[in-house]
Amino acid sequence: MSHNFHQLITDEKVAYMFTNPVLFDVGDKETNKKITEALGDDFKSESAYLCTNATNNKVGWIHYWIEDNQFQYATVETEQCLPQFDGKLKKNLIGFYRYYKIKEETEMGRNKEYVIFEFWDSNHCEKYKFKGNLQGAGLTYMPEAYETFKHELEEVPFIEFKNNRNMISDLKKYRDLIDIYDKVMSGYANDLEDIQQLIYILENYGGEDLKEFLGELKRYKTVKTGTGADGRTNGGLKTLSIEIPVEARNSILEILKKQIYESGQALQQDSENFGNASGVALKFFYRKLELKAGLTQIEFEKGFNKLIRAIMKFLKVSDWKAKPIIQTWTRNMISNDLENAQIAMESKDIISDEAIIKNHPWVENPEEELKKLKAQKEEAQKRQQELFTNAGGFNDEHNKDDDTE
Repeated sequence: MSHNFHQLITDEKVAYMFTNPVLFDVGDKETNKKITEALGDDFKSESAYLCTNATNNKVGWIHYWIEDNQFQYATVETEQCLPQFDGKLKKNLIGFYRYYKIKEETEMGRNKEYVIFEFWDSNHCEKYKFKGNLQGAGLTYMPEAYETFKHELEEVPFIEFKNNRNMISDLKKYRDLIDIYDKVMSGYANDLEDIQQLIYILENYGGEDLKEFLGELKRYKTVKTGTGADGRTNGGLKTLSIEIPVEARNSILEILKKQIYESGQALQQDSENFGNASGVALKFFYRKLELKAGLTQIEFEKGFNKLIRAIMKFLKVSDWKAKPIIQTWTRNMISNDLENAQIAMESKDIISDEAIIKNHPWVENPEEELKKLKAQKEEAQKRQQELFTNAGGFNDEHNKDDDTE
């Protein structure tokens, strides 16, 4: 019996970090708009998938390229990737190997399996094709399918996203605990299956066979036993049942479950004491998850900076290397809405409206929200002016007459 603790803990982390997309600001509204368009509608989905890959495999990878004069990118399965770094202290990516399987339909309508092997460096790519599959006994190289082409990206078009500084998978922290939990539960289930029926102990049974015994027990709810020489009954019927140490097993399962969530730095799923908690109490509840997410965010920020700079380079933005990139991350967490609203109201006229909107949990696109807010204020001023005029307020013609007099 297996339990999906790892999936629950991983989904929790991914949803906490990437339900709200990361926002980028390079100091120019027009460039920000073009970057958002280049990232496209799939950015949130790709970010979540990238985080899942990094959580499971220590590191995730994004591959980017130019196609039809459009900037394209996609998350690559970590199992397909073999990076090549130089030997310097600040390691640089100098080459990248990628292999993956494909299926092609033959003239007979059948699917044949092939393996594609690619090598990328800073100016070209080589592609090799093999007949067969990765699980087979061997692969057959197809020299006629060899391809090579140059690209103008001027760097290896793959970006690394580490799960943490030490390159450790989250599963490694609690895998042994889950194995023990599965083992205890499996043994528990086996014991329950073994003791579903009672064991009957018969002494001097007076019937013909056991089949007759079970028939009489079901039909008459009685059993006849043998008699001795004195005519008295000297037989008997007893039952034997196996008792399972339920309390001990429940105790060890609770301990293991708690330790799994502790080691995985996850939220306790059975907490019920946060119905009307303040913001500080809720943040304390999220403290372990926030620590884990924060370490992943540090590594992902470096990867996203490289991705945004690659987009700016494609867009031919001047000083794309030196431009500062501000990233805004919004956590998906339970919050006290009343408290957040009060903080926003009290921040009015202390900090800018733009800063308030950027940090507001309901806002996904601050620039679009600022435009809507500006239009809303202009509309309100227009209505106020109309009401003033209709109520007999002075208009421009009256002002002119007063000046003339």
